[in-house]
Amino acid sequence: MSKGGRIGKTQQRMTDSFPGLEDKQKMSSTGPTQLTAEMLVIELQKLSESLKEDFNAALSEAMAPILPTLESITNTVATHTATISQIESTLSSHSDDIVSLQQDVATLKNQLASVSDDNSALHATVEDLISRSKRQNLRVVGIPEDMEGANARQFMSQLFKEVAGDVLPDSGPELDRAHRSLRPRPSQGSRPIIVRFHRYVEKEQVLKWAKEHREMSYRGHRIKFYEDFSATIAKKRAAFNNVKSQLYKKGVRFGMIYPARLRVTFNGMVHLFDTPELADRFYQERIHKT
Repeated sequence: MSKGGRIGKTQQRMTDSFPGLEDKQKMSSTGPTQLTAEMLVIELQKLSESLKEDFNAALSEAMAPILPTLESITNTVATHTATISQIESTLSSHSDDIVSLQQDVATLKNQLASVSDDNSALHATVEDLISRSKRQNLRVVGIPEDMEGANARQFMSQLFKEVAGDVLPDSGPELDRAHRSLRPRPSQGSRPIIVRFHRYVEKEQVLKWAKEHREMSYRGHRIKFYEDFSATIAKKRAAFNNVKSQLYKKGVRFGMIYPARLRVTFNGMVHLFDTPELADRFYQERIHKT
């Protein structure tokens, strides 16, 4: 029904509800029509009900095209609500799993730290045992390959007797064994010979003598004696080679302290360095420009 039709219908209902109004118009020439309060209330109630019906009808007519869309939106919202509830439940489960995993990771970290400490302790123990096993060893460099013949121990005993006999018994040092370094034979040069002294004192006497006599030769070959360190300690000591070379060029006294500390004597003072970086910094700041 159109808006004009509804208004006309309403007006008609008002006329029907108040018949006295029309009669009043017709009888205006003969005298006024009296309406009691009770009649007026009844007629107003009827009018109110009629207006409500018209309003509800108009509202239903206006909402008719929108209702399917609203129903679709309601269904969509319900679906999303269910999905969100499922996601929240899943997230809650995942959150519990994450907390459990974090606890496991914390436990594993503690175990790893403990294992790492144990490994460090074992490594230090092994390193100490290796170093102790090498305390009576000397590494001799400069002997040509095969010069020692079939009996390297006897050959090295005679070498020490001839080269450093002043600090050794007349019979020469007592050696437990002597052999070439176990690395592959090089195409050029020669491998060091590792010698184990039976007595630590004799090894120290030979090493001290070698430090006092830097120019040593045997049967026309220049030779050198070194401590036989483990691979780890040898690597740490070798890291100081560059700064030691610079100190040597400047005529600065230096030496190595076991296991791998550099001692530098400069301007009457002794300086100790645990890392080559600290030693190089000292050289650059204090010695390089002198």
